[in-house]
Amino acid sequence: MKRAATVFASVCTALLAILVAPRIATRVLFSTFSPHQRYKVEVSQYRPFPFDERAVFLNVYRDGRTRTVHKLLYTGDFLDGDFRDLYPNPRFRSEDIYELGDVMNDGSTSRPGNLRIVNATQKEISYLLIETGWYKLVVLDLKAGATADLNFQYAGGLSCQARFADSGQRFASAVSIVDSADSKESRQISITVRGGNVAIESPQPGLRASHCCASDRPDPQHEWLY
Repeated sequence: MKRAATVFASVCTALLAILVAPRIATRVLFSTFSPHQRYKVEVSQYRPFPFDERAVFLNVYRDGRTRTVHKLLYTGDFLDGDFRDLYPNPRFRSEDIYELGDVMNDGSTSRPGNLRIVNATQKEISYLLIETGWYKLVVLDLKAGATADLNFQYAGGLSCQARFADSGQRFASAVSIVDSADSKESRQISITVRGGNVAIESPQPGLRASHCCASDRPDPQHEWLY
C-alpha cells in the first residue's frame, strides 16, 4: 500500500512538472516599445516538455499594466526555422499598431491592398490580429466605433482573430484571395467586427471563405492546448 502511494505521488509530480516546466522556461524573443512608450509588446517562446514542439506568444502591456497575456502566435517543431528568422523586424507601425515579419520572406511577390478595419460594436477590442503570408499585424485597444485605414501587402489569403476587452470573447475568420493574373489595381479589403463575429470582405471578386486561421498554429478553439 505504501509503495502504491509512493508510485502515485511520483506520477503526480511528473505530470505537474510537464505542466509547469514550459511556463517556467519561457524565453523572451522580442521586447518592443511603442513610439510614445505607452505600450510594450513582448514575444515569448517555450518548448512544452518533453516534446520538440515550441509555442510563441504575444504579451501586451499598456502604461505598465497587462492588457493581453499568452496570446498564441505560432507553433513549430525542430524542423521549422527559428521564429526570429521567420518573423523578423518587430516594430510599431503607429502608437497602437504592432507588426512583425514580411509578407513574402522567400523573395516572391505579394499584392498591394488597402485595408479598412472597423469596430462596429459598442465594445472595446483588446487586440485584433491580422495575418497574411509571413506577416502578422496586431491592432491594440480598438475603441468602440473606431475605424483604421492601412495600406498593406497580402499573399494568397488573409486571416483575423480578435478579442473583446470586457468579456474576453474571441472570434475569428479567414479567406483565401484569388486575383486575376492581369490585375494591376490595389484590392480593397475590409475587416468588420459586428456583434460577436468578424467579416472579411472586398468589393472585388476573388474572396473565398477558408479554414481559420493561420497555417502555423491551431484555431482559437484549440489554443488551450498550449
